[in-house]
Amino acid sequence: MADADSPTVSVSLSGRMDIPAVLNRTGIDHVSVYDHRLLAIYHTVIFNVTTDPHQISDAQTLEIECWEDPISSRADGKSSQDILQDSTDVFDSAEDY
Repeated sequence: MADADSPTVSVSLSGRMDIPAVLNRTGIDHVSVYDHRLLAIYHTVIFNVTTDPHQISDAQTLEIECWEDPISSRADGKSSQDILQDSTDVFDSAEDY
């Protein structure tokens, strides 16, 4: 699980977004935990994704935290922070899907 040194990023979305729907369209595995939280697997990294005050299905901002680092043999030399930053592009380009 995450610790105090886990990479975290805050994402402000261009508008309200249904995060599970975006992840489904982009083929990113995830599981809902409750209305404001889900866990996603992106390039072998496990992310904790939370929203507040809106529900995950109607989010305007996200907090994405790395819970588990990538599997070294599959990370292509990227760190958790690099992959975390890459994951935000999914939401930046979500309107293209």
